Amino acid sequence: MQLRKLLVSASAVLAFGLAGLATGASAQTRLTCKFGVLGTADFPGTIGMKQMVDRVNAETKGEIDMQLFPNSQLGGEKEMAEGMRLGSVCGAPVNVSVLGVWVPEGALFDMPFLFRDDAHAYRVLAGKVGQQLAAKYESHGFKVVGFLVNGTRHPMSKKPILTPDDVKGVKIRVIQSPLHVELWKMLGANPTPIAFPEIYNSMQTGVVDAMDNAKTTYWASKFHEVAPHVTDLGHIYSISAVAFSSSFWKRLTAAQQAIVQSAASEGIKLQDRLIAEGDEEAMKKAVAAGARYHKVDKGPWQKAMMPIYNTWASKVGGMAMIKAVQDTP
Repeated sequence: MQLRKLLVSASAVLAFGLAGLATGASAQTRLTCKFGVLGTADFPGTIGMKQMVDRVNAETKGEIDMQLFPNSQLGGEKEMAEGMRLGSVCGAPVNVSVLGVWVPEGALFDMPFLFRDDAHAYRVLAGKVGQQLAAKYESHGFKVVGFLVNGTRHPMSKKPILTPDDVKGVKIRVIQSPLHVELWKMLGANPTPIAFPEIYNSMQTGVVDAMDNAKTTYWASKFHEVAPHVTDLGHIYSISAVAFSSSFWKRLTAAQQAIVQSAASEGIKLQDRLIAEGDEEAMKKAVAAGARYHKVDKGPWQKAMMPIYNTWASKVGGMAMIKAVQDTP
């Protein structure tokens, strides 16, 4: 009888141990992904990426625990990009300008007046040109699963900026990009690269007196409080690469990669739609809150910015790549 009890007890211990091993193995195969975004919870980019995160978590049935960190909790774009290379950040949408440190060809999408309209931009980004560019990031530690449109950039300032001459001598915040710095220097401004989370305070304290950004971001970030003048220019499309750390991507199975890719594409489309729909509404709200909205002749601006093509064409893949964008139907 005593022997039988010992055997039963031993069997129970063995069963518990095996269950513990199985649970431990499951925990080890579960992948955690910290995905960062710059905007607040109600920002279109955050909403689009949240849809991606929720779908990945649901369809992988717990195999991937993707967590969304909004409001720059994981840092600015440069910090998140560096975090992806180090493995401390799993993924984030990062502007191609910021990623230009590693892939200067990404500045192709930053060339002024490159896209005809939003629909043209979407086709280029999802098409052959976008795919060719996405592949260039892989050797630098990024897996780019798509590009999203944050809107088009417009000068935003303390005083009206109506012509290229109006920016001469003006301290303007620019994205952390050599192209943007050179573009505004070419126009006679004093560009200062400043990370997104620091824009409001920099405008408020007079570190800079102007910037360029998207209309939806202008309202969502309350920039109208420190830069009451907006010039409707749309000179540059603000394009971000939705990227994951290569080390994370390589740990995914083919099936998991397919789920993340599909969910990202869906989230990108939602974000693009919300941005397009939100621009007009954002400006209405900003004007109602006291902002001044200026319509201008874009001709002089196009003429003033065109010389950047001469100095940057060779850095973005040559005129062949620029022509490939322009020829995209």
